[in-house]
Amino acid sequence: MKKLALLLILLSALLTSQSVFAGQSVVLSPITFQINATNALSKFEQTVLYPERLLNRYRPVGATISHKKVSQNVISFVATKSVLFLSKSVYVNGIFESSVDSRACSKGETGYQLRMSFDSSDRLVTDNVDGLEATVCLQSQSPTKLSGVVRSKVILGNNYSNTLGPIALNLIKEQVGPLINALTEEIKSLN
Repeated sequence: MKKLALLLILLSALLTSQSVFAGQSVVLSPITFQINATNALSKFEQTVLYPERLLNRYRPVGATISHKKVSQNVISFVATKSVLFLSKSVYVNGIFESSVDSRACSKGETGYQLRMSFDSSDRLVTDNVDGLEATVCLQSQSPTKLSGVVRSKVILGNNYSNTLGPIALNLIKEQVGPLINALTEEIKSLN
């Protein structure tokens, strides 16, 4: 009887827990931001369509970063993450792509689709995370004030592991804020 009760409890826990599976998208909470700069909308577009300066300004978080290199729309680095007593280093190669696309935005907003793919990264990365995608919807409040919302999702790799996958997923989730910070700093720095 105790075994049956334990089995039912385990089965219930499995059926009610939120699981993530290979190839699935994990939607992140929207993030809002404001930029105060002259011609902010055109500077935003210039920054995401020609992202080398943005990627140079970006500082990954959640791991120790070394050997960071940026060339045009490609960023690469070695990330070392320690969990408990284990430390693992992986090579991360991200390709940043962007396009103007307002279909997911409200009327009167300008939209952009952003994607960071990790196809050329170490297998530990590509097995667990395929990429990070974001829709950015912007609205000019005035010629010098721009407000926006970022709706992003992480695309899991085809060999997502329930052991290492959550660590990789959380690392990628942590990057959205620093990328937005780098973006707003870059826009403000443009003359």
